[in-house]
Amino acid sequence: MYVQIITLQAPIGKIDDLRQFIANEYIPAVSKNPGFVSAHLLEQVDDRDSAKLVAYWESQKALEKANTTGLLLGTDTGIVARIPGTRIQRQSYIMQATSETV
Repeated sequence: MYVQIITLQAPIGKIDDLRQFIANEYIPAVSKNPGFVSAHLLEQVDDRDSAKLVAYWESQKALEKANTTGLLLGTDTGIVARIPGTRIQRQSYIMQATSETV
C-alpha cells in the first residue's frame, strides 16, 4: 500500500471552508480513481488552521496515474484554486506494516 500525507495550512479563518471542500468535493473526486483506498482529514488540535490529509492508495503507480488525469478538482492545485492562500506540502510513503482492530 502507498500513503500520501498532505500537510495543509489554511489562511487564517478559512479552515471551515477548507474542511468543507476536502470532505464534500476533493475526497469524492479523488475516490473515483482506480487504486484509491481511503482518505482521512485530520485537523490539528493546537493549531486550528492546520490539517493533514492522509490518502491511501493500492500502489505508487495508482497515485501517479490519478495525478495525470488532468482533473483540477483532485489535485493540490485544485485545493489552492478553491481556497487561495492555502499552503501545501506532500510526502509519500510505502506502508510496510499495519495492524487493525475491527
